[in-house]
Amino acid sequence: MVRTLTVKTGGGSGFSTGWHTKTISKAEYGEFNESKYIDVWFEDYPPSLNMRVYAKENANGEEFAIGNLFRYANAGISSALEGQNNTKIVKLDDSAEQLIGKNLNVYVHKDGKYSRVLNQCAPTEFQNVVETFSADDVQYWKDRAIKYYEEYVKPKLDKKSDDVIDTSDSSEDDLPF
Repeated sequence: MVRTLTVKTGGGSGFSTGWHTKTISKAEYGEFNESKYIDVWFEDYPPSLNMRVYAKENANGEEFAIGNLFRYANAGISSALEGQNNTKIVKLDDSAEQLIGKNLNVYVHKDGKYSRVLNQCAPTEFQNVVETFSADDVQYWKDRAIKYYEEYVKPKLDKKSDDVIDTSDSSEDDLPF
């Protein structure tokens, strides 16, 4: 019997730790323990390597976490009005379908032996009716996400790995009694 086999050669996998610019292939809203979230999947990543962003509100009651996902993906934004104190009020369609086909910078990190996508992303370079994201702006948002990872996510992952019980085989002959 003759068969063909396609082998990927070259550098590391697309799941390597670090920043990756990815295209959104699917997005769905959901709820867990009365908390709303949106799951986002990416082209060339398996379904298990998705990003989940939970809704969070600021002191004024305005949701910002999912809103920033749409902002950074340049998705669903239709207009902006000038607000007070150098602000803009953005009108956007936050239906999940608006995200499909949009690009984001996502940070992949290790959680034990698995890869995970950080729930904070960064924009790519673009300009829309609200704002412009330059290379410096993109780097700023990447740095903010890394700071969040270092201060909040990594300590939890380190603690989780410290909590793992060593199950290596030890002989009873080594016991002093």
